[in-house]
Amino acid sequence: MRIPSFERYKGWMSGFGIFIAGGIVGAAVFLSVFQQNMSILHQKVGALTNQNKTLADSLESLNKYKKNQQYIGKVDVIVEVDAKNSAATDVNVLNELKSRVYNDIKKVSGISVSAVKEAPEHFYDHVDKKLYRGVFEKDYVVTVRKLMVIQTDFVLYISYGEYNPAPN
Repeated sequence: MRIPSFERYKGWMSGFGIFIAGGIVGAAVFLSVFQQNMSILHQKVGALTNQNKTLADSLESLNKYKKNQQYIGKVDVIVEVDAKNSAATDVNVLNELKSRVYNDIKKVSGISVSAVKEAPEHFYDHVDKKLYRGVFEKDYVVTVRKLMVIQTDFVLYISYGEYNPAPN
């Protein structure tokens, strides 16, 4: 009985090896593109979730107080980013801080506009210099920059910084 020569299969073996290596490289490229797209989508979902919650609360309060135009109907939180920190900002952190500040200040909805104009410091104190713990494993301090009431809209401009406790 004769053993077939291996010379016939050398070309096929190298071609099969190159095919498998190409499949591995192609899968790696596909997964890296997929991961990039998923992280972009995750950021957009966070922003849209916050916007959806804000709009649902605004709609609820507008329907509740549409007969009375002198009450706060919509609450909006706008995060201002410093020019020096703009490169280091994370969209997910911005969305989470905006959501937490909104949850703290949304009780303003339904309060009369005159009450806000008479004592704005009361509304500053709810959020100004407040520490938010556990935002993507870091702690942040929120500072109120501006508070504006335009007709029935309550707009709060905030900035944030990472919390660094004073050494003892």
